[in-house]
Amino acid sequence: MKFYFAHNFYKRKEYRKLELQLEEELGIELFNPFYDDDSRIEEMAELDNSEDKFNRNEESADYIVKRDLKNLADCDVLFTIIEEPSFGTCIEIANAILMRKKVWIVTKKYLYHPWIKVYADKRFESIDEFKITYKTFLSK
Repeated sequence: MKFYFAHNFYKRKEYRKLELQLEEELGIELFNPFYDDDSRIEEMAELDNSEDKFNRNEESADYIVKRDLKNLADCDVLFTIIEEPSFGTCIEIANAILMRKKVWIVTKKYLYHPWIKVYADKRFESIDEFKITYKTFLSK
């Protein structure tokens, strides 16, 4: 199974560390759109030095969205951690549902939110709960 790791732009460095840890510990493949797409290397460096992180021209915005949707389509499951809502993550979840992908969400604060209850195939209150569930899933 290949997971698309949707997450908040501002937490991307913190989540990159977690992603690499989970991949090593669980043998899982998490595709991180900020780091695992080689076409984003220059973009991430530019954004790290920019004050206006989201100001893009039409062509650039269109390219980013189409690229992320293609990468999502190439995965089996959308995996996300939601501490605070993110426009991009919410729209990626909606697109995953439209693509008939599984949606796995880690969130303590929004675990019982109606949209998450209805549309998440699996909900986890913590990363540890996700790890236990994933290990159990693998052993079947």
